[in-house]
Amino acid sequence: MPRYDMVDVSNNNGLMTVANYKSMKARGVKAIVQKLSEGVSYRDPYAVANIQNAKKAGLHVNGYHFARFTSVAGAKAEAQLAVSQAKRAGLTADNVIVNDFESNNLGWATNSAITKAFADEVYRLGYPKTDIYTMGSWVNSMPLNNDGRAGWIANYPYNPSGMNLYSAYNAWQWTEKAHFAGCYGGFDVSQLYGDFYLGGKAKGHAKPKPAKYFDWKPDTVFAKTNVSRYTDKALKHKVDTFPAGTVFDVVELVKYGKTSRFKLANGMYISGNQNYINNLYYTTNSKVRVVKSVKGTNKYSDLDFKHKVKGFKTGTEFDVEKVVKHGKITRLQLADGTYISANKLINKFVE
Repeated sequence: MPRYDMVDVSNNNGLMTVANYKSMKARGVKAIVQKLSEGVSYRDPYAVANIQNAKKAGLHVNGYHFARFTSVAGAKAEAQLAVSQAKRAGLTADNVIVNDFESNNLGWATNSAITKAFADEVYRLGYPKTDIYTMGSWVNSMPLNNDGRAGWIANYPYNPSGMNLYSAYNAWQWTEKAHFAGCYGGFDVSQLYGDFYLGGKAKGHAKPKPAKYFDWKPDTVFAKTNVSRYTDKALKHKVDTFPAGTVFDVVELVKYGKTSRFKLANGMYISGNQNYINNLYYTTNSKVRVVKSVKGTNKYSDLDFKHKVKGFKTGTEFDVEKVVKHGKITRLQLADGTYISANKLINKFVE
């Protein structure tokens, strides 16, 4: 099984004693992340005592804020509450303040702006070590890993034995049902990758994600954020703007200095910046292993999708054997030899 490196603690678990934490430590637990606050006003009533008792038991301590914000102003306000509670609990600059971001997925552009605002405000108020907690299905909905290792990702396989999922991130939360002797209720447990949550130094304040441009032409792309169309390849004369998820057919990749643009069938141009645009289909060299159905997925016995085997509901995850070419597009082949769509808007990347 994955390791019991770190445990989440919140008001749901009540007051945790030194003995409780020593019970966890005996199972290999090295650190805790205590809930500090939620929204703009809630303070976890057990945070101060639980953090102090964890320290006495010899565990590393960190804190998290359950985010409800949907705007930059809201993110700053919630960051201020989190820091206020962190200071009450005795957390220092060596401890991580986590943005528990699982309440509102507002698309790449908004998510990027508001999560950055939260981190910036926490940093300004004296806590340089911040991280984002979210579920595996949301990892492509916000900037993660844009300054080295970053992100604490939740994904609960039916049988996690032998797995090391999300090893490019800070941590993988692999179960929500762990139990410890003498402790009330179930606990979320995570496997750590590195010492970030164990007092390791901050890797520096998060920098904006560097621009990376397409150097090849996909036939079809989709918008990850709001994307505008322009009449010129300099992108100075805007015509209109489309929301995230909009699909565009590409007729030509156009180089513009050190960047690239996509020319559309109507002669207009959109950016080739991969922060804003993604190719619609997984490519044959994609290292995709697990996808999740966005709006329901059908499984077929043939590449032409003429012989349906079964339909699956939204949220179903599939283990991918490989990506196979089919005309100008691709399909995802599963371990049983059947096929599902390789369209990323139908089956979203998990890992």
